[in-house]
Amino acid sequence: MVKTALELSPTEWKQYSLPRRSVTPEVQARWNEAWQLIPELARMLREEFGATKIKVFGSAVSADYFSDESDIDIAAWDIPIAQYLSAVLAVNEFHDDFKVDLLDPNLCRLVLRQKIEKEGIEV
Repeated sequence: MVKTALELSPTEWKQYSLPRRSVTPEVQARWNEAWQLIPELARMLREEFGATKIKVFGSAVSADYFSDESDIDIAAWDIPIAQYLSAVLAVNEFHDDFKVDLLDPNLCRLVLRQKIEKEGIEV
């Protein structure tokens, strides 16, 4: 039986973990640049939108997973729903060279929320 990503169990998700890559100097430099932006993003989400906890997840957690096309995935807790769309727009416009995806962990599937809690890096 074929399943969608939303129907996978935590055990089934493990087989789809991010592949480790060879870290070239260019990828390392881009990853470093991303991590220079991340504290600024976190500060903005806290000060302007009331986020109480912020974690980076996905390919940005390690240069081994990062690529030239990688974005920055951020989970932010407790942004009021009335401000969430404004926060999404603000992170999307934050930097021309990086796409930033903002996720409210309380609105996502339990499997993804658990993965963020376990593997994400709090900033």
